[in-house]
Amino acid sequence: MRPLRIAWAGPWNERSAIAAFGQGVVEELISRGHAVTVLRTEAGEALALPPRPAPCDVHAMDLVGDATIEQGFDVVVGQIGDNHDFHGALLRRINPMMTVGVFHDAFIANLFAGHAHRTGRPELLTSVPRALYGPEGLREGEPYWADMEEMARRRPMLEWLARRCAGAVAHARHYAPRLAAACPGPTATIPLAFEVPDLPPLPTAWNRITVAAIGHANPNRQLDQILMAIGASGSLRGRCRLRVIGAADPAERARLTGLARLLGVEPPEFTGWVSDEDLRWQLRDVDAIACLRNPVLEGASASVILALASGRPTLVTNHGSYAEIPGDAVLPCRPEEEALDAMRHLEWVQAQPAEAAALGARGQEVARTRHSSRAYVDALLPLLEEVVKDRPRREARLRLSSILEGFGLGPDDPVAERAEAVVDAMGLDPAKVEKARQIAAPAFQALA
Repeated sequence: MRPLRIAWAGPWNERSAIAAFGQGVVEELISRGHAVTVLRTEAGEALALPPRPAPCDVHAMDLVGDATIEQGFDVVVGQIGDNHDFHGALLRRINPMMTVGVFHDAFIANLFAGHAHRTGRPELLTSVPRALYGPEGLREGEPYWADMEEMARRRPMLEWLARRCAGAVAHARHYAPRLAAACPGPTATIPLAFEVPDLPPLPTAWNRITVAAIGHANPNRQLDQILMAIGASGSLRGRCRLRVIGAADPAERARLTGLARLLGVEPPEFTGWVSDEDLRWQLRDVDAIACLRNPVLEGASASVILALASGRPTLVTNHGSYAEIPGDAVLPCRPEEEALDAMRHLEWVQAQPAEAAALGARGQEVARTRHSSRAYVDALLPLLEEVVKDRPRREARLRLSSILEGFGLGPDDPVAERAEAVVDAMGLDPAKVEKARQIAAPAFQALA
């Protein structure tokens, strides 16, 4: 197939892990001869964040017209994550003829709430969940926001955007069936790519260990479970500390610091957001990394791939995408039993540094092979080619539906179904599809 003209629509700033993922994949696509343009999807003040380096042109998506996108690109690869500040500009530009949605999160309720707020339509918080999930999705009198685990089960809002895409990508199997059921086009499950070169080596073992957590310190990251694990162990208490590398809200800092005080353990160290360079420096003396999540709201985790790539023993909650990592490369913790299992794992890291280092080396190999940009593009390109090849048929069906609706024939009318079946039977040849449109239009006009 000829080289593709690809619009890569997503955040493109130094603070976004999705942008870091995109940088590696875009570079790989360009190295294979495809023409890529980055369309930044940040909204509001986030668009002012300094851009990441790019091997191609970068434009704000809001400043690029619909006609330019439709005529200038074969496909739009839209990055969808649960953050309106980083993805808001994409929402009104999803084109069902040419947008492949890359769903980084299995839960996009925050993205939808941001959309309702920014558009001044709070009523959407009630009407859309009920339209997607029925009365049980949002019961009468129930507020939109509820317990995160319950929301993820009853109304994750994934379908809100998946049904508008021409194709879709999941980064793990745990939410791929839901995505495939909602998206009208082809879907693929591709492990997230994330490459961070030049990470510092595992430090030399001594009588103290540092455990790091990487990323925004949200409550579902189970950092309190790490503190309880340290406090419950006589060998860890006084010899183990937690370092939180990433942003942390004041309330969460206060909660975790207060818990550490109650448990009699060293208070966690909070670095705040750090640059890529500072991240490497913060990891220099880290012996293990905690990647616990409960509930699992993301599709996959860049921080766990970074942890594996660093060669450090990595603790994960054994569900969601974390359960899909080879078991001999991580230290799994049972959901709802994270503190107990984390205590046992950290005691093992402390007591068996050589075996812990060997496990970390196995994790490095998983990151190098399973989560490389090269492997990602190998799997992504066939999906993009399928969507591009099928685009003329989708457009013909849309034009035909518009003509039929003009004569009062809805999509469920037998005449409309037969007409669309004819278009489908003609295959994917653009010339044939256009000829079908030219023949069909006068015939229907004659019926008027």
